[in-house]
Amino acid sequence: MTWQKTYAGVLERLDAEIANARLTLCGLSACVDATVSLHDAGALFAPTGDAEAERFAGMLRERAAAGIGGEIKVDWLGGPAWLDERVPFVRALGGTGPHAARVLTTLGAPALLALETRSAEQLAVLDPEIRVARDGRSVPAKTIQPDHPNAIKTYIFEYTKGRPIGSVLPPRSSRIIVRFDDPGLQNDRDFEQLSCRLAPQAGAAILSGFNTVGVAALGPTLARTRKLAQRWAAAGVPAIHFELAGYARPEYRDAAMRELTGCATSFGLSFSEFAALVPNSDLAAGMRALGERLQVRRVCVHADDWAAAATLDDPARERDALLLGSLLASTRAAHGRPVVPRALPAGAAFGEPPRVPEALGEWRIAVCSTPYLAQPVTTLGLGDTFMAGCLLVLGQQHSPLPPAGYRPDPRAARLPAAPFAYDRTDTQ
Repeated sequence: MTWQKTYAGVLERLDAEIANARLTLCGLSACVDATVSLHDAGALFAPTGDAEAERFAGMLRERAAAGIGGEIKVDWLGGPAWLDERVPFVRALGGTGPHAARVLTTLGAPALLALETRSAEQLAVLDPEIRVARDGRSVPAKTIQPDHPNAIKTYIFEYTKGRPIGSVLPPRSSRIIVRFDDPGLQNDRDFEQLSCRLAPQAGAAILSGFNTVGVAALGPTLARTRKLAQRWAAAGVPAIHFELAGYARPEYRDAAMRELTGCATSFGLSFSEFAALVPNSDLAAGMRALGERLQVRRVCVHADDWAAAATLDDPARERDALLLGSLLASTRAAHGRPVVPRALPAGAAFGEPPRVPEALGEWRIAVCSTPYLAQPVTTLGLGDTFMAGCLLVLGQQHSPLPPAGYRPDPRAARLPAAPFAYDRTDTQ
């Protein structure tokens, strides 16, 4: 069977998948993105005599030339003001949880978003029907009044394969995410309380955003997250997903992974993040090793033109999850926003996915080719869209629950609130 026919089957099942969707709890970070195409940002690369600005522009050009996207933190105090004054940014929704909530809400699947920063700027980029917690109830975002100051934005620089940026010709389409501060997580107490009450109805929950937490707050933040995840697990949420993202320093990434070990059932990351964690590793063996290290039941890796997962549960259902996630991400790439897919995107190409064994011990391996677009309308939010599609499938009633003996790591409740000893002079 060709991949086109395989995805035609996914399209046929889509309405049933949406109808069976259970609530997804979407945490734990949110922000406002300022987005621009590097191809339309000529002021960035014009000579200014400002050494910091020219270093920043050079960094963006070098990453685009190498096809490197990802997220970075930049220590440039005047950066936001300098950029806002010269570059034609468009305001957009940011954060893994919000992007997932947007996708699910567009599909008509239930989602609840963690949102503490209810500023005018943040609410303006939220879809009106996305649900948030207020006074013990789930309400649409359009009913919320701003009660919080605007936060510093996250800056997104997109680039497209084959379109020049001066003398640079990017080898792939991607985006560079730049932060100038550490906004931290959304400590939304209304969300925490309501999510725990609704957890028996939920099929999935998302843990994300730990790369946006400053070093001084990282320990207490992880301790608080751990307790919340334990409450969700105790209430029977079958899929608690930890999405990795990019960190300023490997030790911060490793701290988040260490302190959340045993608190999730699912772990997701991009192929570049996977390669950094387990360099030179065989894909299947690396996924299994990460699964055992984090005590999860599933590890998922997403790349430009394929996706793969190692699972202790049903590999056929896992493959369905990868396919739906890939279809939703490709459709968003084609339209520039989440839409309900009704056909494969025009021009989608299918490559050969990595060759993997069907099993490694107790772990089963699933893999698929994705409908790849070399020149997407956007690359923003594609990984989060893929994740949302996977969780929509995996969180359904017929999806296997963790075995009766499965429990989060009991050590977690006894770990100190701030177990890290980092250099306090570090800017992260």
